[in-house]
Amino acid sequence: MSEPRNDAAHATANRQGLSIAIRDDVAITHIAARRGMRAAADERAWTTLGVHLPSSPRAVESVSKMIVWAGPDQWLIIEPQTAGADPSAELAKSFNGLASVIDVSDSRIIFRLSGPSAKDALSKGIPIDFHDRVFKPGDVAITHYAHLGVTLWRLVDGQGYDVACARTFSANLLDWLGGARAA
Repeated sequence: MSEPRNDAAHATANRQGLSIAIRDDVAITHIAARRGMRAAADERAWTTLGVHLPSSPRAVESVSKMIVWAGPDQWLIIEPQTAGADPSAELAKSFNGLASVIDVSDSRIIFRLSGPSAKDALSKGIPIDFHDRVFKPGDVAITHYAHLGVTLWRLVDGQGYDVACARTFSANLLDWLGGARAA
């Protein structure tokens, strides 16, 4: 996966050990297996993406994609944007007849939190246990942050967290995250 942009126009940073970057460098595709097609969709994912679709709240990586569990028989496929390419169209061909495939890049935004204070900033607004023994690398939670619905996952390498929310609420979420780190 490519690294998120981390310049002044696209990120906020904090001397207190928290970096928040906007992941505007990725395409996000939602895939939902059709009724009775979960196993076939998983087999297709294995042959085309090189990974199995998580059956529990987990995130897995393939060569250039992150597959995030988004509910029973649903996933977000996150991959680098490429000029002139439409990842959702390619995924729609791969999963034709097995799953519904929708490009949700314009409706979602992903923030990447990293640094030693990331866990503290998240725990001020998300009601889950972030202890390393409980929320492990690759774990996913569909929850809320200060009353805003989010999908959160710990990066597979354990070095940070990605938080996805509806783009219309992104300014609110960024305000909450900024306030959490100042507190």
